[in-house]
Amino acid sequence: MWFDLVDPWNADFSFFNELNWLRSNLESRASGTLARDLRAHAGSRFPLINVGETDQEFKIYVFAPGMEQKDLEIRIEDRLLTIQGKRETLADRDARESTLYRQERFSGEFVKTLSLPDSADSESIEASVKNGIVTITLPKKAALQPKRIEVRAA
Repeated sequence: MWFDLVDPWNADFSFFNELNWLRSNLESRASGTLARDLRAHAGSRFPLINVGETDQEFKIYVFAPGMEQKDLEIRIEDRLLTIQGKRETLADRDARESTLYRQERFSGEFVKTLSLPDSADSESIEASVKNGIVTITLPKKAALQPKRIEVRAA
């Protein structure tokens, strides 16, 4: 067992810390320049995103606690959906008047970009925010939606 080789209480895990730093650095650089497909793995950077699909539409859920409608901008350009926002925490406001020793909640600006599939109708997109969850509804083009055909007696 690896416990026999390394004492986990006194081990130096700096190698793994450096690997994590490298991974997160590469992810941040890649996410800034490459658009991710709607169905692609979004990584772990703020905000977290869930994407789902039905026969009629795509649903995108953006988990952005503490954010309000005025803090968000959502736009479509050249088949790319861009979600942009800025979050300032209470600690940021208090830091101007006091010393902050630890802050684990993300604050600052973010941009996430997703490439839209050809079946998405970008003219009919809708977005709403409630309790820090942004719901983006992107209908599919009518021609590509399944159509039920009624069978009649002859």
